[in-house]
Amino acid sequence: MTTGQSQNAINVHVADGESLSVTFDGARGTLFVNGQEYSFNGNVIVPANVANDQDSAGGLVQRVIKVGQPLRDGTVVLSVDLDKNEALFVPAEIFGGRATFDRQNEVVASVNKNTLHGHKDWRRITDDEGKTLAENWAEVTTKNPEWFWLASLSGYGRGRVRCGGSSDWSDYLRNYSCPVPVVRRGLARNLDI
Repeated sequence: MTTGQSQNAINVHVADGESLSVTFDGARGTLFVNGQEYSFNGNVIVPANVANDQDSAGGLVQRVIKVGQPLRDGTVVLSVDLDKNEALFVPAEIFGGRATFDRQNEVVASVNKNTLHGHKDWRRITDDEGKTLAENWAEVTTKNPEWFWLASLSGYGRGRVRCGGSSDWSDYLRNYSCPVPVVRRGLARNLDI
């Protein structure tokens, strides 16, 4: 482990396999880890962007994400359920790729293998989530509305699709290639957004 000190900062290099312990003697302080700023409020170290979000008692207040909000990882918030503290996220480009109805799982496998936006828990969109995507299209993306696959078949053995901005679904031939939206779940209230 090597250290170097300048006026108010200590730069520390920790070799692979070693660890570092940080202790603040004062009531408040700032810590930089790989360029990311963290603040110490006397109780906990948090990302600096939330250090000033405190309630009247001085405790941290978690930020609530909003539909259409772009996040640092490149995803966008599709829906928020505060009662369950859950949110649904889509990639900035909405779709994981294109496929026929019966090959949608291959798109999901590919984005998870390639850790799209740093995540490996992407899945196909459900019919209800597809309705939400269509309804929130203008808040989530600036792309022109497109037809995209949903999870279930229509009553005629065809694939079910929705169009961004449309409240109605339609059916397509299952061997027609359409965009495949991928989604993932996470927390609606977050200290690092």
